[in-house]
Amino acid sequence: MLPQLPPRLWRGRSAGGRAALIAGLVLGVPVAFVAGLALLVLGAVAAVVGLVGRLIGVVAAWVWTAVQRARRLPYPFEQRSTGTRRGRRVALSGLYLSLAPRTIGGVARVAGLLFGPLALLVGVIGLVLPRWRARPYLAVFTLPGLLRKVVGLGRRRGLLRDGQDTVLTGYDELLTAAFPLIRDVLDWWRDPQAPDDYVPTPGLADVPAGLLGLPLGPAPDPLGQPGIAAGAMRRRSIGSVRELLLSQREIDDLCDPDLDDRPDTALIRVVRCSAEWQGADADGVEAARPVRWIVQLPSTRSWHPRAGAAPNDLTADLVIGADEEATLTLAALDAMRAAGILPGEPVLLAGFSLGGMAAAQTAVRAVRAGFAVTHLVVAGAPLGRLPVPASVAVLALEHVLDPVPRIEARENPVRVEVRETRERPFLTVKAGPPLSVGFRIGALHQSTAYADTAAAIEAEPPDARVAELLIELRTFFGARQTIDDRAARRAGGLPPRPSVPLYLHSTVEEGITRGTLRQTVRRLPGVYAVDVYQSRAGFATTILWNADILVRELEPWLETAGRTAVYRGLLSLLARRRAVGVHLRLQARRTPGITWEATVQRLADGRWRESIDITVDDRADPAEVARLFPGGTAPVVVLHPPDTFEPVLDVARVR
Repeated sequence: MLPQLPPRLWRGRSAGGRAALIAGLVLGVPVAFVAGLALLVLGAVAAVVGLVGRLIGVVAAWVWTAVQRARRLPYPFEQRSTGTRRGRRVALSGLYLSLAPRTIGGVARVAGLLFGPLALLVGVIGLVLPRWRARPYLAVFTLPGLLRKVVGLGRRRGLLRDGQDTVLTGYDELLTAAFPLIRDVLDWWRDPQAPDDYVPTPGLADVPAGLLGLPLGPAPDPLGQPGIAAGAMRRRSIGSVRELLLSQREIDDLCDPDLDDRPDTALIRVVRCSAEWQGADADGVEAARPVRWIVQLPSTRSWHPRAGAAPNDLTADLVIGADEEATLTLAALDAMRAAGILPGEPVLLAGFSLGGMAAAQTAVRAVRAGFAVTHLVVAGAPLGRLPVPASVAVLALEHVLDPVPRIEARENPVRVEVRETRERPFLTVKAGPPLSVGFRIGALHQSTAYADTAAAIEAEPPDARVAELLIELRTFFGARQTIDDRAARRAGGLPPRPSVPLYLHSTVEEGITRGTLRQTVRRLPGVYAVDVYQSRAGFATTILWNADILVRELEPWLETAGRTAVYRGLLSLLARRRAVGVHLRLQARRTPGITWEATVQRLADGRWRESIDITVDDRADPAEVARLFPGGTAPVVVLHPPDTFEPVLDVARVR
């Protein structure tokens, strides 16, 4: 620290000081005048550029409107008059949403030609300097070749290191070792004989006390620890392709058990579908359908350039894109072996985004290892350059404006079943979900949006071949299921990496914060635990705000008025953080086996779209389900007027 200047008495300006002041004025005034003229010219140029840009925008809006009106089904937005500012905004927003994925696909298509010479130069330098030596030396003029070069160079500098051995444990075992309080609360929540109020188990391991080496008293608020409500929402069955993608959102969030935005593990979900009796064969012998399995892989949870403990990160994206084996793939194979999948038992591999890429790579390795992988279901995953065994039937879902399936610059293959060659179908279904003006492009790349698309496909298959494949997939969604969640980590003691490498924090709090909302909801009667957190749904910058709530009774929350306040708080977060939507989940202590959840998003016309799902598992009482939901538990969509949730809470504006 610099020493403080001693106080002194001002005695007036000296002769030298006066001379310096006069010289400064003589020289400074002309310099300031010239600088002012330069800034004036720059301002005029900026104004002209802005005017030209505005004119270009107006022309682009008119052209795009003409193009859209010529289409049978305008997408993403219904066209309005471009004579108004809002109409031009709608048109330009649609133009952006359409150009962004096409631009990404185009750049990826010519990436080898654009960056190949640079990669070749690096390869030549590597002949002399070992630090720059990484294969391939010449074959870099294709996208996979360029990725292999990038991965090789990254490994030279300690980045993009993948393919290590895996540490595979049960998810509950991971919680017991790293987060014993979360595991203890979950055991109480699942136990129907436990009292209504939670009391920590005597002798419960105290991780902070062990780390600090200090004698600490009991935790002041055990139910206030982040991750408790989210961990309690784990489903016990998967009944459709839509539920498969809702399960995807769940396992992605469980990769970060304590919700500190640092993924600790990759969660691989293995579902065992019990054998079903089919009746007697020709010899009168009772025959049973074999046990079937679903293996679901997580998507990208960390965008940090360095590999961390969780193997579902940016490193895995690039390594699989370079067609090299990723740790996540090895972990999936280990999970399949640990689950006891036998040869001949049909396996369905599934995943979203990175999970779909890893599932495709796992399919190749699993078939070689003797597993009977029969089906692959992916959403928002680029599969055009990844080999998939011809014996595996593929259903790929893609949103037409989603840039991720285009990022490899090659469309998925079109393959119909040919009995002579025993090739199974490879079917890609493209769709466009409803969007809101102002949404970022990431709204199209999230598992919940793909879940809605899956529901539409299951309700009305767009093709007879898709309908046949859906019938095959239903055999995996039987009533008797057992879910085994496995935690997979890279060996070597790597630390958890942040979800994003750089955080920009504002020094001014605006509106209601998630901490304030969480504490407020916990003060409501009958609320046990609350988690309010952001899920990076597909992209590092795309946020879906989640609120998971454990309550004593579910019934008060089934009325819209009962949850409107929570929606208001979440929507204030949505406006401040430019999120793509909000997701609310509820479970009640007195009605085990029932999970109520809803996703709320704004449509282009200002209305709110609330998609409601009710999950009922084997613990639920049928009479209680019928009482709470007399209209049934099928998924429903509710459209609310624009002002339904007004006023959105924003305490920063209250003065």
